[in-house]
Amino acid sequence: MKVSFVITVYNKAAFLPGVIAALKAQTGTFAREYVFVNDGSTDTSWDVVQSLTSGWDNLVLIDQKNQGVTKATNTGVAAASGDFIKLVDADDILAPFCTDLLLNTLQDSDSDFVFGVSGDYDTEVYFEDPENPEVVVFDDPLFSVIDRGFARVSHCLFKKMLFEAAGGCDERIFSQDHSLFIRLSSRGRLAQVHHIVCVSPKDEPGRIMNNEAQVIHDATIALAYHLDENVDMSHKQKGAAQKKIILRVWRWAKKVHGASFLSAEFALYLLMRCGMTVSPKHLISLCAVFRKNAQVRQPLKKA
Repeated sequence: MKVSFVITVYNKAAFLPGVIAALKAQTGTFAREYVFVNDGSTDTSWDVVQSLTSGWDNLVLIDQKNQGVTKATNTGVAAASGDFIKLVDADDILAPFCTDLLLNTLQDSDSDFVFGVSGDYDTEVYFEDPENPEVVVFDDPLFSVIDRGFARVSHCLFKKMLFEAAGGCDERIFSQDHSLFIRLSSRGRLAQVHHIVCVSPKDEPGRIMNNEAQVIHDATIALAYHLDENVDMSHKQKGAAQKKIILRVWRWAKKVHGASFLSAEFALYLLMRCGMTVSPKHLISLCAVFRKNAQVRQPLKKA
């Protein structure tokens, strides 16, 4: 049984020493592999990775032109040889027990995909040891992801075969975490362990999470794409997805663009509340509202 740690790197030189130290400190008896993907960093990130991992066994280093985190994630997982994948953002610190806890939870709950809780840190990093943390196994994984908006990556672990069956992360979307949760939860059993297993730096400039338009756009269009391409979703799942998309569009149009109760966005919201079904293609087009007058990045295409 092997866990492949897949770490995508883009201009994170200042954080990588802590990230790599936390990788080395992972407890557990499982075999491990480390896959680093440099996504065209322009700082010293790749030099830091090569220096701090020199002499490591089971190490895979991939240096590619900048194509975005979603493509880098898919590239890293494709190169991994482990049975299980542990994604790690290059500025997130894993608790020493993180991987072992997630792996044990996945096996004990007979799940394919498991995630914990992610926290934040300023300068000091501290983790409480888990003592019989609560574990929730979701009866309808996809509905739960749609309804509760689960995302992020450093707090999760999944079977590689599930990732492959789901088609990986959606490369039409800049950030990878929303499509990851949606796609994997539609094909496998999902569980959550209620304990902090990793932390992210607070107020780091350039973090995707700090760009509200990017986050909401990527979360919403990932859902719209999935709805468009999966006609076998249950009525409950389709209804929840449509409601989530239209509500986000209306709220954003009102908050950012000053849309009124006479606007097309509010009219669509009312029609949805009355039971009208909107085509997935139209839902995809509605996501343009998040890109209007906002810095929403799109995936880079190969030259």
